[in-house]
Amino acid sequence: MADDRPKSRVQLSFECKGLKSKDTFSKSDPQMIVHQRQKDLSWQEVWSSEKVMNNANPAFKSKFETDYFFEEQQLFRFLLYDVDNHAKSAELNDQDFLGCFEGSMGAIVGSRGSCLSRPLAGKKGEDGKKYGFIKILAEEISSNANDTVVFKITGSSLATQDWIGKGDKFLVLSRKRGDGELEEFHRTEVISSNHNPVFKPFELLLNKVNAGKMENPIIIQVYDQNTASDPDYCGEVTVTVQELLSAGGPKGYKVDKPKKDSKKDRGSLTVQIEVKHQATFLEYIAGGTQISVFVAIDFTASNKPVTNPESLHHMDDKGWNQYQQAIIAVGEILDKYDQDKMFDCYGFGAKLPDGQISHCFALNGSVANSKVPGVQGILGAYQTALTSLTLYGPTNFEPTIKTAAQKQAQVKPPKQEYMVLLILTDGEITDLDETVDAIIAASGLPLSIIIVGVGPADFGKMETLDGDDHALTSSATGKKAQRDIVQFVAFRDLKNDPSKLATEVLYEIPAQLTSYMKTHNMTPMQRPTVNSHWEQSVADVSAKMGGVNLNNPPPPPPPHAAA
Repeated sequence: MADDRPKSRVQLSFECKGLKSKDTFSKSDPQMIVHQRQKDLSWQEVWSSEKVMNNANPAFKSKFETDYFFEEQQLFRFLLYDVDNHAKSAELNDQDFLGCFEGSMGAIVGSRGSCLSRPLAGKKGEDGKKYGFIKILAEEISSNANDTVVFKITGSSLATQDWIGKGDKFLVLSRKRGDGELEEFHRTEVISSNHNPVFKPFELLLNKVNAGKMENPIIIQVYDQNTASDPDYCGEVTVTVQELLSAGGPKGYKVDKPKKDSKKDRGSLTVQIEVKHQATFLEYIAGGTQISVFVAIDFTASNKPVTNPESLHHMDDKGWNQYQQAIIAVGEILDKYDQDKMFDCYGFGAKLPDGQISHCFALNGSVANSKVPGVQGILGAYQTALTSLTLYGPTNFEPTIKTAAQKQAQVKPPKQEYMVLLILTDGEITDLDETVDAIIAASGLPLSIIIVGVGPADFGKMETLDGDDHALTSSATGKKAQRDIVQFVAFRDLKNDPSKLATEVLYEIPAQLTSYMKTHNMTPMQRPTVNSHWEQSVADVSAKMGGVNLNNPPPPPPPHAAA
C-alpha cells in the first residue's frame, strides 16, 4: 500500500573529525554504516558509504537519502569502522570499530541550519571525545512538490466555424504522457462572441501540469462551444514550461491543426506563466523557525484519586500512565525543534494548596515563569504537582487556550516562532461554546492545538473542535475560524500505542505551520551559516537515541498525593 502521508525527501551528508588510527603505519580507512530502528525495535542496515582511504577526518562523498516524517520518531545509528575490505553487515565484526552516534532525524533537522555535530561514542556508550566527532547535514531534495504555476492566456483573431457570430471559445490544456496519449488537466471558462478572448488566470500544481518535468509538452487546444452539438475543434498550440520561463514574459503561438494546412490563419494564443514556489515545512525549520511547546494537564476529579490504582494519574513501577505516555510520545518529537528546549507547563481543574480552584496554573508554581526543561522537566513537574493538588473540576479549556494565545499574540510577523499547545484530558469538555470562541480568536495566530483524550470517557463533543471537515463557527457570533488549528485524538482508539499517538496528532502540524506563514506572506529565512564547531558537548540528551525510556517508569510519587 502506498504511503500517502505528508513527507519530505532529504539527503544526509557526513563528515568526521579526529577518528582513531587503527592501522599500524597509517591512518584508518573509515566507512560509515547506517542502521534504522524498526517498529519491532530491531535495527536494520539501510545505507553504507564509500571507504575513505588513510583519513582521520573524512568527508564522505556519497549521500544517504531517506523520507522525513515530522510526526515520527525516526531513530538512526551511525556506525564507523576501519575496513580492510568493503564492509557488509555480516562482516562488521571482523572490522575495527571507530565509534558511533545514535540520534533521531528530528534532532538533525531541528538543529541550527539542520546541521548536527556531536561526539562519537564507544560500543558501551562512553564518549569523552576520545572517538572523534561526527557532523550530519540534512538537506531537502524534493522541495518543489507543492510549487504552482499561474497561466495567463489570451487569444487573437481566433477562427470560428459558426456561420454567424464570432464563436464562443474555451481552452483545454493537456499534458503529453510518456505513452504519447494526452491527459487533460484543465479546462477554461467559455468566453462568448469574441475573436480575441482574455481568459481568467488560473493556478495549478506544477506536478499536475508536467509531472515535474519542465521540458514535457503541454497541448493547449482551442474549442468553439455549440449549444446543440459537440464543440468544434479549432486548433492547438504546443508549449513547455521551460520555454515559457525562458521567454521571461508573454510568448505568442500560431494556432494550427496537426496534419492540416499550416498556412491557414486560425489566429494565435499568447501565453504567459509564473511559477510560484510553495515553501515547505523543512525549509522553514532549516531557516530557523522555532516550535515551542505548551503542555496543559487535566487535574479534574473524574481522573479518580491518585492513590486509586484505577486512577488515570496513578503511578507505580509497572509502567507509565497514559498522561505520561502522551507527554513522552509527543514531547520527544517536538523538543527537537525548540532550541532552548524549555516548555510551558500548566494544569487545569484543580484546587491549589491555598484553596483556590484554578482552570489554568503553572505546574512549577511560578507565576512569572511557567517553563520547565524538556520532557523530563514536564514529567517532574507533573509528578511533583500531584503531591500538593486536590483533583477538582470542571473541565474548562478556554482559560488555557487564552493563556497560550496571549503568549503567541506577542509574536508578530516577520518573527517566525510557532507554538503547539498540547491539552491532555480525561473527560468531556464543560465550556464548549467558550472554547470554540477562544479557538476561533486564536486561529489567526502562530498556534496549533492538539487535544489528547485519555481514559474511557465519551469524547463526542471534542470532535466538533477538530475542523477537518468544516470551519469551526461560533454559535454566538457566527464568526468562523481563519484556519483549522485543532487536532483531537482519543488515546484508546490507538490501542494506547504512544508511537501511533504521536503520528496521529502531529501529522497536521507541518501543513498548519506553513499555512500560517503563507497567510502572512512569510518566506523561510535564509539557512544560517554553520561553522565547523566540532568541540560540542552532548548537552542535548534528547539528541541521543530514545530520550525517555518508555520501559523504565519513574518511582511513584510520595504517599501524600492529590486526592
